Amino acid sequence: GQTCAAWELCLVDDGSRDPAVRAELRAAVAHDERVRLVERPVAGGIVVASNQALGLATGEFVALLDHDDRLHPEALTLVDAALRAAPDVDYLYTDEDKIADDGTVYDTFLKPEWSPERLRAQNYCTHLSVLRRSLVEDVGRFRHGFDGSQDHDLILRVTERARRIQHVPAVLYHWCVTPGSAAADPDAKPYAREAGRRAVADHVDRVGIDAEVEHLATPGHYRVRRHLPDPAPSVSIVVPTVGTSRPVWGVTRPLVLGAVRSVRAVTTYPGDVEVVVVADPATPTADLDELAELGVTVVAGAGPFNFSARCNEGVAAGHGDIVVLLNDDVVVEQPDWLDVVVGFFGERDVGVVGTRLVYADGTLQHGGILLNEQPLHIFHGFAGSDPGPFGLLQIDREVSAVTGACLATPRWLYEELGGLPTEFAIAFNDLDYCLRVRAGGRRVVWTPHATLYHFESQTRRPDAERHEIELLYGRWSCELRHDPYGNPGFAPRQAVWLPAERAGVRAALRHRWRRRRQ
Repeated sequence: GQTCAAWELCLVDDGSRDPAVRAELRAAVAHDERVRLVERPVAGGIVVASNQALGLATGEFVALLDHDDRLHPEALTLVDAALRAAPDVDYLYTDEDKIADDGTVYDTFLKPEWSPERLRAQNYCTHLSVLRRSLVEDVGRFRHGFDGSQDHDLILRVTERARRIQHVPAVLYHWCVTPGSAAADPDAKPYAREAGRRAVADHVDRVGIDAEVEHLATPGHYRVRRHLPDPAPSVSIVVPTVGTSRPVWGVTRPLVLGAVRSVRAVTTYPGDVEVVVVADPATPTADLDELAELGVTVVAGAGPFNFSARCNEGVAAGHGDIVVLLNDDVVVEQPDWLDVVVGFFGERDVGVVGTRLVYADGTLQHGGILLNEQPLHIFHGFAGSDPGPFGLLQIDREVSAVTGACLATPRWLYEELGGLPTEFAIAFNDLDYCLRVRAGGRRVVWTPHATLYHFESQTRRPDAERHEIELLYGRWSCELRHDPYGNPGFAPRQAVWLPAERAGVRAALRHRWRRRRQ
């Protein structure tokens, strides 16, 4: 039962052939006047049945509950409290988990706050979804032809028009895993996969995103492949360097030359691309001469190395519509990486785009930055093929920040914000820039569909100065302790989506393992 008494249960028997089922439903109606029932003589499918259930509803909000799942006893009480606290909420969703036949709880999904890019890539909201009924009626209820992904389609249409979207960070919905259910086997309903793709394709058309929607390998996950405008925006790639030479895949070479050569040789972007290298005084003359032969604009950096100042000097020397900050220890091997990155800027609310970065051995270096009492690279050091929990590392999504090793942003926005903050000479300049972008209401997007190799910290030491740390926490203390794309249920100071209740077990196992090795 529910601790909240203000509910009605709208049931549709969609042509059940089991007399026991119909008898059970009729008994529920007789027992509680809040239970309403429609008995269909023949099955009409999930969309028809769901729309009939909506026709029974009289409440201000409707919550979607599958017939074989469960709600937490406090679910409606907590939902009611959230709705009363924010009367303009039109859509609300909660965290969820799965329960096996033997009672085992698994796949606890601790979700982020509202993340429109992620909803295009997967129906991460799913359960429990609570929607303002008048808005559901306005958008036309569930649509025929989207069976299996009818909820994803409805959520997309409702959130396009919602005044406010609210996440309740509590596991209030339990998927009960039964044979043949989508919870047990994502391939159980193959028709749902294509319905979901079409739902996202219709959505991008409605909101004016020029793109194709493609299936990813994981059922129910999609890629929105943006089209570039014609002509494509011009791009300035800005590369600060101190002229270091180091081994890269076993060959010692000047890092900046390797980065620039790879950009020039591999990138197939259809628009104008200029490369601006801001060179430290220590950069060898031979390297500068070769950069000139490669058609690169070389800017002489003066004074002690300051990454922010070097980037700002390089941006000022360039002319591209889009600025890409690129470390000199990066190597490009994906021809369309820049097409992918620039494509996002067709949406005015996108302020920064970051890419997937991997080490030389293919392990993950950068999957976005999570702010969890400190800034952390998401799933740093994990296998490059690891999809992450719920496909996190395979889909486009919003993050709080991305690394300046490969950071793209519109020139007008970079100039409006004053570029990178020179008070952060070595560390946190990228984080500060991203947080200022987000403070202005724009999104920071990380994409796995553009991958570069990063030989991290081969050009400068990675350690932050103490004054930089103090400045960061003095300026962004609240943001560092609340990442909207994390979850309050996470264990602190980690970026591997570890729930807090499991952190103690993990620490104990690690301690035991260390003692055995001693």
